[in-house]
Amino acid sequence: METSYLLLSRTLYLILLLLHFSSAADLTDPSLIEKISFGSCSHQDKEQPLWSDIARWDPDYFIWLGDAVYADTRNFLHQWVPPSIGRYSEVLHQMKTSADYQSFSKRRTKIIGVWDDHDYGVNDGGASDEVYASAVQDIFLHFLDEPADSPRYSRKGLYGSYLLGSGDRTVKLILLDPRSQLQRQEKAVLGSEQWAWLERELKTDPTPLTLLGTGLPLLTERFTLDKWLLYPLERERLLGLLSRRANTIILSGDSHFADFLCSNTTRGPLFEVQSSGMTHNCIDLVPEFICKYVIKYITQCSASFVEPYIGLNFGTISIMWGEGGAPTKVVMEARGKQGVELHYVLEVGGTEQHCPPKHQVKQHRE
Repeated sequence: METSYLLLSRTLYLILLLLHFSSAADLTDPSLIEKISFGSCSHQDKEQPLWSDIARWDPDYFIWLGDAVYADTRNFLHQWVPPSIGRYSEVLHQMKTSADYQSFSKRRTKIIGVWDDHDYGVNDGGASDEVYASAVQDIFLHFLDEPADSPRYSRKGLYGSYLLGSGDRTVKLILLDPRSQLQRQEKAVLGSEQWAWLERELKTDPTPLTLLGTGLPLLTERFTLDKWLLYPLERERLLGLLSRRANTIILSGDSHFADFLCSNTTRGPLFEVQSSGMTHNCIDLVPEFICKYVIKYITQCSASFVEPYIGLNFGTISIMWGEGGAPTKVVMEARGKQGVELHYVLEVGGTEQHCPPKHQVKQHRE
Protein backbone atom coordinates (compact mmCIF):
# COMPACT_ATOMS: atom_id res chain seq x y z
CA MET A 1 0.00 0.00 0.00
CA GLU A 2 2.80 2.42 0.92
CA THR A 3 4.62 1.66 -2.33
CA SER A 4 1.47 2.34 -4.34
CA TYR A 5 0.94 5.60 -2.48
CA LEU A 6 4.49 6.76 -3.20
CA LEU A 7 4.14 5.84 -6.87
CA LEU A 8 0.86 7.77 -7.12
CA SER A 9 2.38 10.79 -5.36
CA ARG A 10 5.36 10.87 -7.70
CA THR A 11 3.10 10.51 -10.74
CA LEU A 12 0.92 13.42 -9.62
CA TYR A 13 4.03 15.49 -8.91
CA LEU A 14 5.38 14.87 -12.42
CA ILE A 15 2.03 15.78 -13.97
CA LEU A 16 1.90 19.04 -12.01
CA LEU A 17 5.50 19.77 -12.95
CA LEU A 18 4.77 19.24 -16.64
CA LEU A 19 1.68 21.45 -16.42
CA HIS A 20 3.67 24.17 -14.69
CA PHE A 21 6.37 24.25 -17.35
CA SER A 22 4.19 23.49 -20.38
CA SER A 23 4.14 26.02 -23.17
CA ALA A 24 1.72 28.91 -22.81
CA ALA A 25 2.36 30.19 -26.34
CA ASP A 26 -0.51 30.55 -28.82
CA LEU A 27 1.60 29.32 -31.73
CA THR A 28 4.77 27.28 -32.01
CA ASP A 29 7.09 27.21 -35.02
CA PRO A 30 10.06 24.82 -34.77
CA SER A 31 11.88 26.41 -37.74
CA LEU A 32 15.26 27.96 -36.99
CA ILE A 33 14.81 31.70 -36.34
CA GLU A 34 17.71 34.00 -37.21
CA LYS A 35 16.18 37.17 -38.69
CA ILE A 36 13.12 39.11 -37.55
CA SER A 37 11.94 42.41 -39.04
CA PHE A 38 9.23 44.78 -37.84
CA GLY A 39 7.66 48.12 -38.63
CA SER A 40 4.76 50.49 -38.04
CA CYS A 41 2.94 53.51 -39.41
CA SER A 42 2.07 52.56 -42.97
CA HIS A 43 -0.62 54.57 -44.76
CA GLN A 44 -2.52 52.61 -47.37
CA ASP A 45 -2.91 55.66 -49.65
CA LYS A 46 0.84 56.38 -49.80
CA GLU A 47 3.65 54.70 -51.70
CA GLN A 48 5.04 51.56 -50.04
CA PRO A 49 8.77 51.93 -50.78
CA LEU A 50 10.29 49.63 -48.14
CA TRP A 51 8.82 46.22 -48.95
CA SER A 52 11.46 45.45 -51.57
CA ASP A 53 14.19 46.33 -49.06
CA ILE A 54 12.62 44.11 -46.39
CA ALA A 55 12.36 41.33 -48.98
CA ARG A 56 16.06 41.65 -49.84
CA TRP A 57 16.94 41.31 -46.16
CA ASP A 58 14.84 38.11 -46.25
CA PRO A 59 13.59 37.83 -42.65
CA ASP A 60 12.02 34.72 -41.15
CA TYR A 61 9.25 36.88 -39.68
CA PHE A 62 7.83 40.36 -40.18
CA ILE A 63 5.92 41.88 -37.24
CA TRP A 64 3.38 44.68 -37.57
CA LEU A 65 3.66 46.83 -34.43
CA GLY A 66 0.71 49.11 -35.06
CA ASP A 67 -0.78 51.44 -37.65
CA ALA A 68 -0.50 48.92 -40.46
CA VAL A 69 -3.20 51.12 -42.02
CA TYR A 70 -4.88 54.41 -41.17
CA ALA A 71 -8.50 53.37 -41.02
CA ASP A 72 -9.71 56.56 -39.35
CA THR A 73 -9.86 59.87 -41.25
CA ARG A 74 -9.86 63.57 -40.41
CA ASN A 75 -13.01 65.68 -40.81
CA PHE A 76 -13.20 69.37 -41.76
CA LEU A 77 -12.36 70.29 -38.14
CA HIS A 78 -9.18 68.20 -38.42
CA GLN A 79 -10.59 65.70 -35.90
CA TRP A 80 -10.06 61.98 -36.34
CA VAL A 81 -13.26 60.07 -37.18
CA PRO A 82 -13.55 56.24 -36.89
CA PRO A 83 -14.57 54.39 -40.07
CA SER A 84 -17.68 52.29 -40.51
CA ILE A 85 -17.12 48.54 -40.20
CA GLY A 86 -17.44 48.26 -43.98
CA ARG A 87 -14.89 51.01 -44.55
CA TYR A 88 -12.50 49.42 -42.03
CA SER A 89 -12.63 46.16 -43.98
CA GLU A 90 -12.06 48.01 -47.28
CA VAL A 91 -8.96 49.80 -45.96
CA LEU A 92 -7.33 46.58 -44.78
CA HIS A 93 -8.19 44.91 -48.09
CA GLN A 94 -6.62 47.85 -49.92
CA MET A 95 -3.40 47.40 -47.99
CA LYS A 96 -3.34 43.63 -48.30
CA THR A 97 -3.85 43.69 -52.07
CA SER A 98 -1.47 46.58 -52.81
CA ALA A 99 1.18 45.44 -55.28
CA ASP A 100 4.26 45.88 -53.08
CA TYR A 101 2.77 44.33 -49.95
CA GLN A 102 1.15 41.49 -51.87
CA SER A 103 4.46 40.67 -53.54
CA PHE A 104 6.19 40.60 -50.15
CA SER A 105 3.46 38.50 -48.50
CA LYS A 106 3.94 35.75 -51.12
CA ARG A 107 7.53 35.20 -50.00
CA ARG A 108 8.68 32.75 -47.32
CA THR A 109 8.53 35.41 -44.58
CA LYS A 110 5.71 34.83 -42.09
CA ILE A 111 3.68 37.93 -41.17
CA ILE A 112 2.23 38.44 -37.69
CA GLY A 113 1.37 41.51 -35.66
CA VAL A 114 -0.82 43.57 -33.37
CA TRP A 115 -2.63 46.87 -33.76
CA ASP A 116 -2.14 50.35 -32.30
CA ASP A 117 -4.65 53.20 -32.59
CA HIS A 118 -5.07 53.96 -36.31
CA ASP A 119 -5.47 50.30 -37.32
CA TYR A 120 -7.59 49.83 -34.20
CA GLY A 121 -9.74 52.35 -36.06
CA VAL A 122 -9.87 55.07 -33.42
CA ASN A 123 -7.12 57.66 -32.94
CA ASP A 124 -5.89 57.34 -29.34
CA GLY A 125 -8.71 54.80 -28.88
CA GLY A 126 -9.22 52.53 -25.90
CA ALA A 127 -11.70 50.48 -23.89
CA SER A 128 -14.47 53.07 -24.39
CA ASP A 129 -14.55 51.92 -28.02
CA GLU A 130 -15.08 48.27 -26.99
CA VAL A 131 -18.18 47.65 -29.12
CA TYR A 132 -16.39 48.95 -32.21
CA ALA A 133 -13.17 47.02 -31.43
CA SER A 134 -14.93 43.68 -30.97
CA ALA A 135 -16.53 44.11 -34.39
CA VAL A 136 -13.22 44.69 -36.21
CA GLN A 137 -10.95 42.31 -34.28
CA ASP A 138 -11.68 39.35 -36.57
CA ILE A 139 -11.22 41.55 -39.64
CA PHE A 140 -7.73 42.52 -38.48
CA LEU A 141 -6.78 38.93 -37.67
CA HIS A 142 -7.94 37.84 -41.14
CA PHE A 143 -5.74 40.61 -42.56
CA LEU A 144 -2.81 38.91 -40.79
CA ASP A 145 -3.93 35.46 -42.01
CA GLU A 146 -4.03 34.34 -38.39
CA PRO A 147 -4.79 30.58 -38.20
CA ALA A 148 -8.49 29.83 -37.72
CA ASP A 149 -7.86 27.96 -34.47
CA SER A 150 -5.85 30.80 -32.89
CA PRO A 151 -7.01 31.78 -29.38
CA ARG A 152 -6.57 35.41 -30.40
CA TYR A 153 -10.02 35.29 -32.04
CA SER A 154 -11.73 34.56 -28.72
CA ARG A 155 -9.87 37.08 -26.56
CA LYS A 156 -10.90 40.57 -25.59
CA GLY A 157 -7.97 42.08 -27.44
CA LEU A 158 -5.26 41.10 -29.91
CA TYR A 159 -2.48 40.16 -27.50
CA GLY A 160 -0.70 36.92 -28.37
CA SER A 161 2.48 34.89 -28.02
CA TYR A 162 4.70 32.77 -30.24
CA LEU A 163 7.39 30.21 -29.50
CA LEU A 164 9.82 30.29 -32.41
CA GLY A 165 12.54 27.70 -32.96
CA SER A 166 13.29 24.58 -30.97
CA GLY A 167 15.55 23.33 -28.18
CA ASP A 168 18.19 25.80 -27.04
CA ARG A 169 17.61 27.88 -30.19
CA THR A 170 14.18 29.16 -29.20
CA VAL A 171 12.79 32.70 -29.06
CA LYS A 172 9.67 33.69 -27.12
CA LEU A 173 7.76 36.51 -28.84
CA ILE A 174 5.05 38.31 -26.86
CA LEU A 175 2.77 40.88 -28.48
CA LEU A 176 0.83 43.28 -26.24
CA ASP A 177 -2.44 45.01 -27.14
CA PRO A 178 -2.22 48.52 -25.64
CA ARG A 179 -5.59 49.64 -27.06
CA SER A 180 -8.45 47.24 -26.38
CA GLN A 181 -8.39 47.76 -22.59
CA LEU A 182 -6.81 51.22 -22.43
CA GLN A 183 -8.53 53.54 -19.93
CA ARG A 184 -7.02 57.01 -19.94
CA GLN A 185 -8.94 58.36 -16.97
CA GLU A 186 -7.90 55.42 -14.79
CA LYS A 187 -4.34 55.45 -16.22
CA ALA A 188 -4.67 51.75 -17.13
CA VAL A 189 -3.35 50.09 -20.27
CA LEU A 190 -3.69 46.30 -20.36
CA GLY A 191 -6.66 45.36 -18.19
CA SER A 192 -6.80 42.52 -15.64
CA GLU A 193 -7.16 39.69 -18.17
CA GLN A 194 -4.17 40.76 -20.25
CA TRP A 195 -2.03 41.35 -17.14
CA ALA A 196 -2.78 37.84 -15.86
CA TRP A 197 -2.00 36.41 -19.30
CA LEU A 198 1.27 38.36 -19.53
CA GLU A 199 2.45 37.23 -16.10
CA ARG A 200 1.84 33.62 -17.12
CA GLU A 201 3.65 34.10 -20.44
CA LEU A 202 6.71 35.52 -18.70
CA LYS A 203 6.81 32.65 -16.21
CA THR A 204 6.56 29.86 -18.78
CA ASP A 205 8.63 28.80 -21.79
CA PRO A 206 12.09 29.72 -20.44
CA THR A 207 14.03 30.73 -23.56
CA PRO A 208 17.50 32.19 -24.11
CA LEU A 209 15.92 35.25 -25.78
CA THR A 210 12.55 37.00 -25.38
CA LEU A 211 11.12 39.73 -27.63
CA LEU A 212 8.19 41.83 -26.43
CA GLY A 213 6.32 43.93 -29.00
CA THR A 214 4.18 46.93 -28.10
CA GLY A 215 2.83 49.75 -30.26
CA LEU A 216 3.28 52.15 -27.34
CA PRO A 217 6.98 52.97 -26.75
CA LEU A 218 8.01 51.79 -23.29
CA LEU A 219 11.23 53.58 -22.33
CA THR A 220 10.82 56.92 -24.09
CA GLU A 221 10.16 60.21 -22.27
CA ARG A 222 9.58 62.36 -25.36
CA PHE A 223 6.57 64.54 -24.57
CA THR A 224 5.25 64.54 -28.14
CA LEU A 225 4.65 60.77 -28.17
CA ASP A 226 1.86 58.56 -26.91
CA LYS A 227 3.76 56.26 -24.55
CA TRP A 228 3.71 54.01 -21.49
CA LEU A 229 5.08 56.88 -19.37
CA LEU A 230 1.60 58.48 -19.50
CA TYR A 231 0.49 55.52 -17.36
CA PRO A 232 3.29 55.47 -14.75
CA LEU A 233 1.98 52.71 -12.44
CA GLU A 234 1.30 50.41 -15.39
CA ARG A 235 4.75 51.15 -16.80
CA GLU A 236 6.46 50.35 -13.50
CA ARG A 237 4.48 47.14 -13.25
CA LEU A 238 5.58 46.08 -16.74
CA LEU A 239 9.22 46.99 -16.10
CA GLY A 240 9.09 44.99 -12.88
CA LEU A 241 7.81 41.90 -14.69
CA LEU A 242 10.39 42.23 -17.45
CA SER A 243 13.23 42.53 -14.94
CA ARG A 244 12.51 38.93 -13.89
CA ARG A 245 13.14 37.52 -17.37
CA ALA A 246 16.71 37.64 -18.65
CA ASN A 247 17.66 38.67 -22.19
CA THR A 248 14.43 40.50 -23.06
CA ILE A 249 14.37 43.11 -25.84
CA ILE A 250 11.48 45.52 -26.43
CA LEU A 251 10.24 46.18 -29.98
CA SER A 252 8.04 49.28 -30.45
CA GLY A 253 6.67 51.72 -33.01
CA ASP A 254 4.38 54.77 -33.30
CA SER A 255 7.04 57.50 -33.16
CA HIS A 256 7.61 58.17 -36.89
CA PHE A 257 11.38 57.83 -36.46
CA ALA A 258 13.82 55.10 -35.41
CA ASP A 259 15.49 55.11 -32.01
CA PHE A 260 17.49 52.83 -29.71
CA LEU A 261 16.74 53.11 -26.00
CA CYS A 262 18.03 51.48 -22.84
CA SER A 263 17.20 51.35 -19.13
CA ASN A 264 19.31 49.81 -16.35
CA THR A 265 17.56 47.06 -14.36
CA THR A 266 18.55 44.58 -11.68
CA ARG A 267 19.25 42.06 -14.48
CA GLY A 268 21.37 44.51 -16.43
CA PRO A 269 20.41 46.79 -19.35
CA LEU A 270 16.93 46.50 -20.91
CA PHE A 271 17.01 47.50 -24.60
CA GLU A 272 14.24 48.83 -26.82
CA VAL A 273 14.36 49.10 -30.61
CA GLN A 274 11.84 51.64 -31.86
CA SER A 275 10.99 51.63 -35.56
CA SER A 276 8.29 53.74 -37.15
CA GLY A 277 7.47 55.53 -40.33
CA MET A 278 7.24 53.05 -43.20
CA THR A 279 5.42 55.48 -45.50
CA HIS A 280 5.58 58.91 -43.84
CA ASN A 281 7.34 60.89 -41.12
CA CYS A 282 7.70 64.42 -39.78
CA ILE A 283 9.59 65.50 -42.93
CA ASP A 284 6.21 65.32 -44.68
CA LEU A 285 5.05 68.21 -42.47
CA VAL A 286 8.10 70.37 -41.80
CA PRO A 287 11.62 70.83 -43.29
CA GLU A 288 14.13 68.13 -42.32
CA PHE A 289 16.33 70.43 -40.21
CA ILE A 290 13.35 71.48 -38.08
CA CYS A 291 12.33 67.86 -37.59
CA LYS A 292 15.84 66.89 -36.49
CA TYR A 293 16.14 69.91 -34.19
CA VAL A 294 12.83 69.19 -32.44
CA ILE A 295 13.66 65.51 -31.86
CA LYS A 296 17.24 66.17 -30.72
CA TYR A 297 16.85 69.29 -28.57
CA ILE A 298 13.18 69.87 -27.69
CA THR A 299 11.85 66.34 -27.15
CA GLN A 300 14.93 64.96 -25.45
CA CYS A 301 14.98 61.44 -24.02
CA SER A 302 17.54 60.24 -21.46
CA ALA A 303 16.93 56.58 -22.38
CA SER A 304 17.94 57.13 -26.02
CA PHE A 305 21.60 56.34 -26.69
CA VAL A 306 21.67 57.20 -30.41
CA GLU A 307 20.75 60.11 -32.62
CA PRO A 308 17.33 59.03 -33.94
CA TYR A 309 16.96 58.36 -37.65
CA ILE A 310 14.03 60.28 -39.14
CA GLY A 311 13.85 58.73 -42.61
CA LEU A 312 11.47 55.94 -43.61
CA ASN A 313 12.61 52.80 -41.83
CA PHE A 314 11.97 49.27 -40.59
CA GLY A 315 13.61 47.51 -37.64
CA THR A 316 15.57 44.26 -37.67
CA ILE A 317 16.80 41.73 -35.13
CA SER A 318 19.54 39.27 -36.18
CA ILE A 319 20.29 36.39 -33.81
CA MET A 320 23.75 34.82 -33.85
CA TRP A 321 23.40 31.32 -32.37
CA GLY A 322 26.43 29.74 -30.74
CA GLU A 323 27.63 26.18 -31.29
CA GLY A 324 25.99 25.07 -28.05
CA GLY A 325 22.66 26.52 -29.11
CA ALA A 326 22.26 29.65 -26.99
CA PRO A 327 22.59 33.03 -28.75
CA THR A 328 25.93 34.78 -28.43
CA LYS A 329 24.98 38.07 -30.11
CA VAL A 330 21.87 39.96 -31.09
CA VAL A 331 22.29 42.61 -33.78
CA MET A 332 19.71 45.42 -33.54
CA GLU A 333 19.30 47.67 -36.58
CA ALA A 334 17.08 50.28 -38.16
CA ARG A 335 17.19 50.14 -41.94
CA GLY A 336 16.04 52.51 -44.67
CA LYS A 337 16.30 52.85 -48.45
CA GLN A 338 20.07 53.38 -48.18
CA GLY A 339 20.66 50.34 -45.98
CA VAL A 340 21.57 50.25 -42.29
CA GLU A 341 21.02 53.56 -40.48
CA LEU A 342 21.33 52.53 -36.82
CA HIS A 343 23.30 49.52 -35.60
CA TYR A 344 24.11 48.01 -32.22
CA VAL A 345 25.46 44.59 -31.22
CA LEU A 346 24.30 43.15 -27.92
CA GLU A 347 26.56 40.50 -26.40
CA VAL A 348 24.14 37.99 -24.86
CA GLY A 349 25.31 36.83 -21.45
CA GLY A 350 28.31 39.15 -21.67
CA THR A 351 29.81 41.43 -19.06
CA GLU A 352 27.67 44.42 -20.08
CA GLN A 353 26.10 45.65 -16.82
CA HIS A 354 25.00 49.14 -17.83
CA CYS A 355 23.43 50.91 -20.79
CA PRO A 356 25.77 52.27 -23.49
CA PRO A 357 26.89 55.92 -23.25
CA LYS A 358 24.56 58.31 -25.04
CA HIS A 359 25.24 58.65 -28.78
CA GLN A 360 28.02 56.09 -28.67
CA VAL A 361 26.30 54.29 -31.54
CA LYS A 362 26.49 56.25 -34.77
CA GLN A 363 24.69 55.75 -38.04
CA HIS A 364 26.11 52.65 -39.71
CA ARG A 365 26.28 52.10 -43.46
CA GLU A 366 26.65 48.68 -45.02
